[in-house]
Amino acid sequence: MAMNQMPAGGTDCSLPMIWAQKTNTAADVFIVFTDNETFVGNVHPAVALRQYRKKMDIPAKLIVCGMTSNGFTIADPDDRGMLDMCGFDTGALDVIRNFTLDII
Repeated sequence: MAMNQMPAGGTDCSLPMIWAQKTNTAADVFIVFTDNETFVGNVHPAVALRQYRKKMDIPAKLIVCGMTSNGFTIADPDDRGMLDMCGFDTGALDVIRNFTLDII
């Protein structure tokens, strides 16, 4: 199948938290990698993360990494446990690590 024939569309960034909550899966960090087609499904990702934290009693974090910029924002700017990133270069893993460890 050629790339232009593959189905494409927006990325529902709340699905990892919704799935983990439904399956009682413990997670410290959710990382979503997406092109730039993000959208809000039935539940906003920030809300899904807060619901997951409350149900599981885990201070889980969310990192959304868009590979290109379209001005998206998923993270709640008032929540230190959420991070939006744009692009993925040699420094991206350090940012993810440091955010996960509360260094930044």
